[in-house]
Amino acid sequence: METVNYHIKAITNTFEELFKGNFLLFFIPGIVLTVVYYWFTSQTSAIINAAELTSDYSWIDWIAGYVSSAVQKAFSLFQLMTEQLYIFMVLSVLSPFSTYLGEKLDAKYTGGKFEGGFLRFFNDFIRMIFVIILALFLEFIFIGLYWIISWITGFELLDTIVYFCITGFFFGFSFYDFALERYETGVFSSLCFAFNQPLTMILTGAIFIGIYNIPIIGVPLAPIITIMVSTLVYLYLTKKIQPKQLKNKQKALKNE
Repeated sequence: METVNYHIKAITNTFEELFKGNFLLFFIPGIVLTVVYYWFTSQTSAIINAAELTSDYSWIDWIAGYVSSAVQKAFSLFQLMTEQLYIFMVLSVLSPFSTYLGEKLDAKYTGGKFEGGFLRFFNDFIRMIFVIILALFLEFIFIGLYWIISWITGFELLDTIVYFCITGFFFGFSFYDFALERYETGVFSSLCFAFNQPLTMILTGAIFIGIYNIPIIGVPLAPIITIMVSTLVYLYLTKKIQPKQLKNKQKALKNE
């Protein structure tokens, strides 16, 4: 399939760029957030462990056990909220860096120029927040509809695959929106593009999910690698650059 070939080429191009040392600076914000997050998590864990209540008296131990259990549950909830905030910041708050990365990569392979500035920065951030909320809303609707159908029919064999495809689709859409916004495509027109390219969205989303699930380093690495792959796949899909043209451009870059 055409989109599979585009993804293979885009992944190859992405890692060629990274191995050459290009665009590595874009990993820094996510890595800094990750270091801060794990440092904060380790410090709070140490405080909770140090505050664990013990006693030589059994009845005090009994009370202390309940108190410690309540503290541990509260801490678990706090950890979950902190983790979600951390993921949100990496995926959305750092989205202007992803926007700039997409522009730089696009310009390198197409020669295009894109206007920046604070207003563009602000508009990109607001649009990305809206797109994330919209994607989550639609994802929940699709998952809910499938769950109802699966529950009524009793056919649950494909649940894992279907849930993965739905999640991958909307992750993919959120990453292609960077390129779609760059070429001044409206949000709802971007949705039409996504629904016309379901396999493309799912494949790109699968790449993100696969990298994202790598322990510790997955969260800061996944957005950068995925934005590079989605940018190149978009250029292929929209014929803004052809595979042969890309090869000639790479040869020219090597000779420079």
